[in-house]
This record gives sequence, structure tokens and C-alpha cells, in this order.
Amino acid sequence: MRATIKDVAKACGISITTVSLVLNQRECRVSEPTRKRIFDVAKKLDYRPNKLAVGLVTRRTRTIGLIVPDISNFHFAELCKVIERECQAKGYIVLLGGYGDSDDQAFEYFNAFIDKGIEGLVFAKPFGLKLSEVDRRCFELAASAGLPLVTFDKGPAGPTRRTVEFDFARGGYLATKHLVELGHRKIGCITGPSGLRSAIDRLKGYEKALREASLPYDDGLVHEGGFDYESGLEALPCLLGAGATAVFASNDMMALGVYKAAREYGLSIPRDISLVGFDDLFIDELLEVPLTSVVHPSSELGLEGTRRLFAMIEGSSDTSSAPKLQPVLKVRASTARFDPGVAPSARRRR
Repeated sequence: MRATIKDVAKACGISITTVSLVLNQRECRVSEPTRKRIFDVAKKLDYRPNKLAVGLVTRRTRTIGLIVPDISNFHFAELCKVIERECQAKGYIVLLGGYGDSDDQAFEYFNAFIDKGIEGLVFAKPFGLKLSEVDRRCFELAASAGLPLVTFDKGPAGPTRRTVEFDFARGGYLATKHLVELGHRKIGCITGPSGLRSAIDRLKGYEKALREASLPYDDGLVHEGGFDYESGLEALPCLLGAGATAVFASNDMMALGVYKAAREYGLSIPRDISLVGFDDLFIDELLEVPLTSVVHPSSELGLEGTRRLFAMIEGSSDTSSAPKLQPVLKVRASTARFDPGVAPSARRRR
């Protein structure tokens, strides 16, 4: 059974109050030999302070909550790793919750983490153009608890909430412009879910690049996906049927699905179809044909998110918005200049 301060005090023959003051490094009139004796006995009994009890008194549990959609997603896994590392460096532990497709589960984590006395929360959820009822309840709960909160997407402003944003529209623009500059005129786009702001912004960037090149927007060349591997598998035959010679996949997981579908159709990337992804996952460089991809910097997002969270925890009143993090395009072997003499015959092989 875990030793308590009462056990240490009994073994030392000293009052509980005195032992508590010494072990918690509080100022008190205790001789050095007595102080040493208390620490020696505490070590012998393997006494460890009850951090929850200490937190109830000091209101400092040195615990952070982190809620993400899916820990198996490479982007969110990297984000979690960076946030945990930064929190550990400051002497904090991280409580992690993955809510999957259930907004209600996210709200349950909000409740549970607040009940455990967390000092701040990172909510790494992509939001829609309109917040869901559950999202509103999450924000209201955090605000009523005075809990410092960081998100990576827009939401209602508040004195204890900060946002770290990424320019998704710029990323979609860079990906599509690259394909346009390679001579492609039939460029397919696999979007994320149409209700998500980040997916809509990527599509806006795609549309902007087409407009600048005086290329028409074609509904047949746009396929809505779910940011998952299966979406890429399903989308490629539809886009090929619409005459696409290149594809912009709005995340790398969907791009990996395109690789698989291309193999099944006997197509070669990039000879028969050029491909650009979005996220720049570590696996992109390990593929047989390395993937050209827009960098969505998980590390920078995690660093900036924890920086802003700890600024609030430490009492900063700065409510200014951080500038949007900017994407860059990493060009690898999955894109090539369009050769009209090759692509049509490749499409006929389907």
C-alpha cells in the first residue's frame, strides 16, 4: 500500500504538519538533522506525494489535455509527439484522448480532463464552416472553467483561447499551380469532406490556380474524399474517366490510395499520371516513386500551439493572433511534364 505523510510522520515521531512542510520544501523551523531524517525515512518508505491532492491545494496539477481525431493518422501522431515532448520539457504530463468520428466522445474528454484538473487543453480538431452543437458545448465548457485552450482551426474568440492556423488555401494553390506549370490541363482534385473548413480552403486554392491559368473548373474532375486511403482508391478511376492527366490529392493518405489504384490499372506514376499530395509525411520519401507534396508542418504547429498554451497558463494577456503558418511544396518524382503522346494511350489501357 502506498505510504502517506502520516506514515512518514509516525515513523519519525514528528507531527504531520512538520513532515508536510519539510517534504514540500516549505519554510519551517526544523533543524538540519531532523530535516535529513524526514527525507531518509520518506525514501525508505518509498513515499511519493499524491499529485492530485497537491493540485487541489495549489491548483497546479502540471497536466495538459490533448484531444485529437485519430492517433493513427500520421499528421496527428507527429503533432502529438511534438506537443508531448514540449510539455515534458516543462515538467508537464499529457492526457491524450482520440475521439474518432464521435463529437460526443470529444465532449466527454473535455469533461473528464477538466475534472482531473488539467491546466490547459489542446483541441486538434478540424472544424466546419459552422460549429456543431457539440463543438459549441466544448468551447462553452472550457470558457466556464477558465481553461486555457488552443485549437488549430477557427472558432469563437475568447480570453482563454488561442488559435494556430495554417494557410490551407495557399497549399492547394501551390500544388495545382505546380501541375499547371508542367503543362497539365486536365487536373483532378480529391478533396476532403465538404463540410470541413480546411478541405474547403484546399479546394479554393485549386480553383484559384485554375482561374489564373484560364482553365475551366470541371465538376467531373473533382471527387470528394474522406482524407483516408480508400478515398484515393475510389477516386482515381473516376478522374481517369474524366480525362485527368494529373491529380492533386488533398492529403497524403488519399495520395497513397492513388498509388495503389494506379498499380491495379497498370499505370505508371508519373509517366501516365502525375500526383501531388498534401502533408509531406515521412513515408513520402520512402515510396518507390517519392511523392511530391505540400508541407503541412506538424512540428511547427505543435511547437507554436504549446508555446501559446503555456503563455496563457503563465498569465499572458496577449490575445493577438499568430500569423498563419505558410506551406511550401516539396517536388519529388511523382510529377512530370505532361506528354500528350503518352498520357492518352496510358488511359486507354484501363
